[in-house]
Amino acid sequence: MRFLRTAVLLPLLLVIGCSGNGTTATVETTAPAGERPGAVVVRYVSCGGMTCEGGDSMSVTADGRAVSLRDAELVVVPLPAAELRDLRAGLVESLAGREGTLDRTGGATDQPFAVVTVVDSGGKAHETRLEGTPTPEDAPIVAATGRLSKLTARIRSTGTPDVTAPITVTMYEDPSARPRRQATWPEGITTPIEAATGGNFGTRTYRGREATTLRAALGKAGDNVTVTAGGKTLIARWEAMLP
Repeated sequence: MRFLRTAVLLPLLLVIGCSGNGTTATVETTAPAGERPGAVVVRYVSCGGMTCEGGDSMSVTADGRAVSLRDAELVVVPLPAAELRDLRAGLVESLAGREGTLDRTGGATDQPFAVVTVVDSGGKAHETRLEGTPTPEDAPIVAATGRLSKLTARIRSTGTPDVTAPITVTMYEDPSARPRRQATWPEGITTPIEAATGGNFGTRTYRGREATTLRAALGKAGDNVTVTAGGKTLIARWEAMLP
């Protein structure tokens, strides 16, 4: 079942919702010399055995933008430079000697898992994936995931929506779906299904002006809406991308 869990994880790493009604959080932290400000230096995902829905997910960039999901919107908390340095150093220490996959499933399927990734001050990435029930020797990893879960909760409770984030739109045909409202797909923007190789399902990422236009057209992040495009009546929803 590891393939299934990976299939669930990847979309979560790619998308997180964003609102068109918020403001962009101002971040005063400066990225350390040699690091690109928007480069991700910490990433955390925690999921149940079959789904990541309701789990934790967050990332932090080199300039201190800590982001997570709140009601399908991307929200940001700026971390002071000292806090970010301490976070990175602590995670590197926790992961030391424990990188790679720690399989504690005992052969059982559909077990919960957590993935912690951190880039050290020298630019080297460290990653640990803990699957199943932790053992006593996993205490440093458990402490790291606990710290990141608390940071995720902080971001979700106090974060400011970022309306500039790229978004991913999912579009599909589903006669049984009950969308919240009817929306108009903007002219001149390729739909996810048009961009797909075929079938009745498609996902496409939009940036800049296209993303802004689609936010306004489709409404609240995470809502299913009905749109007419290419002579078909389709269901569409959008979410913002995690950096």
